[in-house]
Amino acid sequence: MRKYHIRYLTVFGFLTIIGIFGIQIFWVREAFTISESQFEHNVTVALRQVAEKIAVKNKTQFLHKNPVIKVNPRLYAVQVNSEIDANLLEYFINTTFDYFNITQDVDYSIYNCQSGELVYCNYIQRQKPRSTTKSPDLPIFNDLDHYFTVSFPNYPIVSLNNIPMWTITSIVLVFVILFIIYALYIIFSQNSISKVQRDFINNMTHEFKTPISTISVIQQVISNPEIIQHPKRLFTYNQIIGEEINRLNDQVEKVLQISRLEKKQIELQMENFDSHEVIEQCIFNFEHVNFEKQVIFEKQLEAINTIINADQLHFTNVINNIIENAIKYSGEVVHIKITTQNTSNQKLLIIISDDGHGINKRLRKKIFEKFYRITKDNTHNVKGFGLGLFYVRQIAIAHQWEIDVESEPNVGTKFIICTPQKSK
Repeated sequence: MRKYHIRYLTVFGFLTIIGIFGIQIFWVREAFTISESQFEHNVTVALRQVAEKIAVKNKTQFLHKNPVIKVNPRLYAVQVNSEIDANLLEYFINTTFDYFNITQDVDYSIYNCQSGELVYCNYIQRQKPRSTTKSPDLPIFNDLDHYFTVSFPNYPIVSLNNIPMWTITSIVLVFVILFIIYALYIIFSQNSISKVQRDFINNMTHEFKTPISTISVIQQVISNPEIIQHPKRLFTYNQIIGEEINRLNDQVEKVLQISRLEKKQIELQMENFDSHEVIEQCIFNFEHVNFEKQVIFEKQLEAINTIINADQLHFTNVINNIIENAIKYSGEVVHIKITTQNTSNQKLLIIISDDGHGINKRLRKKIFEKFYRITKDNTHNVKGFGLGLFYVRQIAIAHQWEIDVESEPNVGTKFIICTPQKSK
């Protein structure tokens, strides 16, 4: 998938999420508004009927066309202008609210119309099943005209209770968003894997093309019959062909080793050997390679007990890979320091440090991933397949070694390997 396709898909995904959020918020607000309007209408009609029943009971008439006044969404006042039997009022409220399916708890109060003083109040817990026992006698106010108020202390719950679809659509929204995020994660992961595989193929092609081109050129030269008259040149060409074939074989072997490691098919040839001898040999080999930069080794092989039980070939490859990485990711002059120490719990510490470019904290865990190579300015400045440290990690796991990395940008990198020891 091309980069601009992924960009478009990402933008579309985020716009979709924002759109879904917007639509959800709009419909929730609409649902709340409709629910509040419906609740207000039901309460107004119910309280009017309560007032009408009280008027019929007391044989009075309303002074206003609509006796119900909405003070706020929680509070309603009802002008009765007649005597009020609190027991009868509570009965009318319960029966009328039952009819209109108003299930919220009610706090009602009775006021004196002339003085405006509160003369009685009570709380009706409608959401709790009411007892069938006889209610206590409530007061009757027949000396002066009164009005009553009704409030709903749990009013915010009204809208939530009347909107079951609000919860359902919200859950659906969460699942849709999670699916979109997961889909974007998969796309980015696949794109990253595809990029790594593409880089690997390009690097492998380059690494194979160079020796093949060299061998092809030499083949054309030695196909000339006159080359027989120059045995020294023929011998040199033969050596070059051998070196290039070995180079090709090494590259193929690296890929095959990684494949075997992933499939857990590699067999370790465990044996006891002197780790210092192997490290010394590795350093000697690198010192006799003509690099394009100056490589300076410093040895502090302080361990007394140097015997370990491991696969000597893979141990050698691990040391070589770490040293090779130190040389690759350093400046024109490379200082590599190799230290060994014995620990108190019968383990051998092998520390390989350099003064190279270093690795920032975010990338340290990635350096052991397959095909991963540190980039600079979105380009790979160092040749290779990105398999060296992956191989080191897999061998360490197979041997049950501990391996750690300490690094700071522009300071250097330190690899620490901790291996079990064998007594001399």
